Amino acid sequence: MDNDTAVRAVLIPPQLERFRQLCEVKGAIEPQFEGYTKHVLLTEDRAFLFARNHTIVDQLERECAIYATLDNPLVPRVLGRWHDEGISPYPFFAVTRLAGSAPAGIAYENLPAIAAQVGAAIAACHEIPVDHVPRSLWANAWEAPPAVPPTATDCYSPLRGLGGAEFLAESAASFIGASSSAALLEALRAAEAMEPVLAHGDLHEEQLLVDESGALTGILDWGFGGVLSPLVDFTGVRELFGDEVSYGFMRRHMWMAYAEKRSVPLPTWEQVHMALTAFDITAFGPETDSHYYWQHSKEWRAARREEARDSLLAMIG
Repeated sequence: MDNDTAVRAVLIPPQLERFRQLCEVKGAIEPQFEGYTKHVLLTEDRAFLFARNHTIVDQLERECAIYATLDNPLVPRVLGRWHDEGISPYPFFAVTRLAGSAPAGIAYENLPAIAAQVGAAIAACHEIPVDHVPRSLWANAWEAPPAVPPTATDCYSPLRGLGGAEFLAESAASFIGASSSAALLEALRAAEAMEPVLAHGDLHEEQLLVDESGALTGILDWGFGGVLSPLVDFTGVRELFGDEVSYGFMRRHMWMAYAEKRSVPLPTWEQVHMALTAFDITAFGPETDSHYYWQHSKEWRAARREEARDSLLAMIG
């Protein structure tokens, strides 16, 4: 199907004519349908975002509120918002079109560099003061925002979401057949105490853009972002660029670059690695009802849980 025909899946001819006039679009349009939540119409320098249906409107508004808050060359900027029923029944947005394409086939030896670039970019976004963030973004995408900015003790945290430091420490120790570990509990508490930031909330490979050399050019799809624990941007790092690297490999390179760019005290890499390994052990468990890793098979989850077990055993003995 050519692009002109595919565009009609988003805008029929009268809508398209109105769209070109209102938004001053004169050249070719490239439609993209890969995302779960929106259709994207690409022009030479802009990306127009259309909600797939009425249930996605709030998430799209959220995504663009984050773009309007962040000022980072690797994150799209909002260029316009329209609500014209002659084009779409829902509001739609224009953001800057970033260069690059989704990463594919990055050589193993280049993975540390891209992980470090992602870590540094996320660190810059996390530096935005929480009091500069709109109240609508003070919680995750499925909860109402609080009346005051969240703190480390009450923001959304993936660790608290699976039971908190004490539960995760006991669960991990039980799975690996070890007695309770003071070092593990200390690491989990240190990770849980990190102050909230404006986080992406759904960071994985499909949200990234890279150029031909493999350098990071963009981080997209911030619709699940909000003022959350920084850890939310590290829970999915094991999935970045496939499963061909050892457990903790990408996470370590990303964290080290991240910590170097942050201006606040942070847990050590060893503490973060220990805490997120304990998190993985619980998140991968067959009895766990969680959105983490939901798209993977039972066999995949079981294999990764064994990797996490071996890693934690090596750390705490």
